[in-house]
Amino acid sequence: MSSTIESHFPKIWCLLCCVLGLLLFKNVEAETIQTIQKEYFSWRMENEPEYGTYLGRYAFNDRVYSYNISMFEVRRNKTQEFLKRLNAISSNITSSERINFLILKDTFETYINGSKWAWYGALNPMNFLEGAQLYTSAVKASTNSRGDFENYIARLNAIPHQLEEVKESFREAIRLNRTYHNVSIASVPAMIDQLIVDPLQSRFYSPFNNSLSNAANIPESEKSGIRERGLQAVNMTIEAYRSVKDFIINEYFPNTRTHYGVNSFQNGSEYYRACLKWHLSFDMSPEEVYRVGEQEVGRIHQEMKMTMRRLNHNGTVKEFFNSLVNNSNFYSNDSDKIIDEYKKIVFERINPKLPEFFKDIPDVPLEIRKMSYDGPGGGYSSATEEYPGVFSVNLFRPLENPFFDFMALSLHEANPGHHLQHSYAMLADLPDYRRHTPLSFYDVPVWFPWYSAYSEGWALYSEYLGVEMGLYQDDYELMGRYSAEILRACRLVVDTGLHYYNWDKQRAIDYMLNYTAYSFEATEIEVNRYITWPGQACAYKIGEIKMKELRKKAETELGTGFDIRDFHSLILTNGAVPMSVLEMLVNEWIEEVKTRPVLSGGSLVTGSHKWQIFSLLFLFIILQ
Repeated sequence: MSSTIESHFPKIWCLLCCVLGLLLFKNVEAETIQTIQKEYFSWRMENEPEYGTYLGRYAFNDRVYSYNISMFEVRRNKTQEFLKRLNAISSNITSSERINFLILKDTFETYINGSKWAWYGALNPMNFLEGAQLYTSAVKASTNSRGDFENYIARLNAIPHQLEEVKESFREAIRLNRTYHNVSIASVPAMIDQLIVDPLQSRFYSPFNNSLSNAANIPESEKSGIRERGLQAVNMTIEAYRSVKDFIINEYFPNTRTHYGVNSFQNGSEYYRACLKWHLSFDMSPEEVYRVGEQEVGRIHQEMKMTMRRLNHNGTVKEFFNSLVNNSNFYSNDSDKIIDEYKKIVFERINPKLPEFFKDIPDVPLEIRKMSYDGPGGGYSSATEEYPGVFSVNLFRPLENPFFDFMALSLHEANPGHHLQHSYAMLADLPDYRRHTPLSFYDVPVWFPWYSAYSEGWALYSEYLGVEMGLYQDDYELMGRYSAEILRACRLVVDTGLHYYNWDKQRAIDYMLNYTAYSFEATEIEVNRYITWPGQACAYKIGEIKMKELRKKAETELGTGFDIRDFHSLILTNGAVPMSVLEMLVNEWIEEVKTRPVLSGGSLVTGSHKWQIFSLLFLFIILQ
């Protein structure tokens, strides 16, 4: 027996080596861009559990996002680990994976490079536009089973600690003299007041009334205990918000910065450049942004003056819009009527025109609602597999919403703007981390990019596209379009003015009032937004200009071979990308179209054309 085993030992050893080799080979091959993308997204869902709940991914429903300042290093190290793994497989990336590789690499590098500025804006996690006082709906987890309720109670019990982390982060901002200006946070205590209510009437408690009552799989004898523990957790949550409110009023307010711009910080001008680069996805100096802004303001202002002359008005832009204020054809104090008008514009005027400019249009539901808080004029919340997209309109002051503005805003926020943009990306063959991107502004540039210049540039390009689609039905709506466009051009001047050229708030407001139809109150909210989010408002116009440049290049080089529907598909089906990648995609598409065979008339030979030609030739041979 022993000699037999010994005689077969070389074969057994060879077999073991082969198996070991295959296992090692399998482990090497297992590290692909797909596995890294999947693990990165899973980590993001664990890192931002409330957003995971919003997406219908419930693995971390018992947790909350951590604002602990120690997490700066934890998240940076994890991102560096992902980047190291990605770089290790760079030579094995196939041509079909190239775009995802470039974007994933840029995602990691953007965060790592931005982490240099972790101890700046990222220390201030609440402002009048974002924060834990506004995102309460994301806290509510699925509540259908006993386990769901246990997770939800655990999450509620975690909120007081989370809000203590918010306070500690604010304290670090105070220590380093890197706080907000008062305009960015003055209204937050009033927002928190809406959460400080009778616990039984709290939105946090509502699942313990409605969902729990209808939960047939939970014995009635257990429901009272769940409600009691839920009520205790809700009460502690409310008290934690009360504590944050008191902290903001008594500790933070006295230490808000006195200058409006972030250039007042130590190394603040460089910090602002980093914010600009994050939002634009490429280097552009504040001086260049300011110069482009002035040029665009001048151009659009001339277009407005020409349009006004057609309407027999020879005064200033401000005088023109003021002359319309008392015209009941353009204004209404009825919020419901305004929402109905927006619905008609989107569903009856815009949507029927889309097939002329887009192909394979996704069927993703869209709702139009009143905005729940007093923020910008309009906004869009992305659709998910469970929820429709939402175009929300600020109607806290209905008379500040002239009807001639509705078309441009609808094109921007709904179709073919953000909703259509997101719908294509949502249904495209994109990795999860690119289809679902949690937005966060206060911590830029210490955050993972979602490529604002692409997203907002497309939305502003959509306002322009409305002209080609024939959607502006008269010169009044066209003036609404120019008013919206010049606002974005003014932003380039005002944002750099505030954060780089030491403008004060009043100078910024006066500049914008001189060119736009906005009221003083609405303009003030806009300027407060720019003060709060340095660089963010510059993404719109810069992104739109870049997209127009790329389209012009394609039209010039392709001539009759240019197809607007194909061009738009190229832009939208690749999802949000850095401007450098978008330019590469368009250039490659131009070369690919150029190499297609053409008919004598100049039209391109598509696949169907080829079969038609072959069929005709075959028939000709038979007939001969």
